[in-house]
Amino acid sequence: MIKFFRKIRQKLLSENKFSKYLIYAIGEIILVVIGILIALQINNSNNKRIEKEREFKYLTNIKLDLIKDIESLEYNIDFRQKKSSGIEKLIKQINGQPIKDLNETTYNVINTLNQERFQPSNVTYSDLVSSGNMNLISNDSIKIYLFELSLLYQQNLFNIEHETAEYDENISKSIFRFADVERMKPVFLGKKTIEQVNISEEDFKALFESLEYKNGCVVAKWTSEGMIEMYQNIKIKSMHLIELINSELKK
Repeated sequence: MIKFFRKIRQKLLSENKFSKYLIYAIGEIILVVIGILIALQINNSNNKRIEKEREFKYLTNIKLDLIKDIESLEYNIDFRQKKSSGIEKLIKQINGQPIKDLNETTYNVINTLNQERFQPSNVTYSDLVSSGNMNLISNDSIKIYLFELSLLYQQNLFNIEHETAEYDENISKSIFRFADVERMKPVFLGKKTIEQVNISEEDFKALFESLEYKNGCVVAKWTSEGMIEMYQNIKIKSMHLIELINSELKK
């Protein structure tokens, strides 16, 4: 093709037909420009297709992360609600309410040692931010939800650190000092009764007189109630974000 155009140019020049040559040259330039524009358009289309595929993959993986998070949140909410209810009963008993079910009290005391932590599966979002690929997400509402969730994840981490410090200082130290965990554990696991391990109310007297343990229980209840509220908020936002992602993936 190049040789063909070159021969035309040479023929026009040799025949001294400059005006025709000029028209031809302009036409050739226009053709070249059109060719470049078409190539750029094809290249841009390919780039947009590749970016759309990458966005689709990111959104799909974020959705999978959120589904895992919702399952974990539901478990943690249920755990903390039950634990908070047990701690509330302990506080009442510490304040003088008679113990009606010593098996339940034993369970609740040991359960104050247990800790559950919500750890978000935000690997995809972290990769999206650290790689500088956030601009691949075209839906601004999705970006806003992701940012809001990241702030809640940071708050969750701070609360966990605070809760752990309170737990170590007031609850675990008091139980290890005033209670026989080895005897109480089979009752907690449901393998034995208080009668089988010879546990009486006297076994809780020193623990319930400990101001550190009482304060630890009060703070643990406050913290759990706050965490439950935050986890419910994270769950709602996660569900809304999944709806947005589903709509985006259908486009």
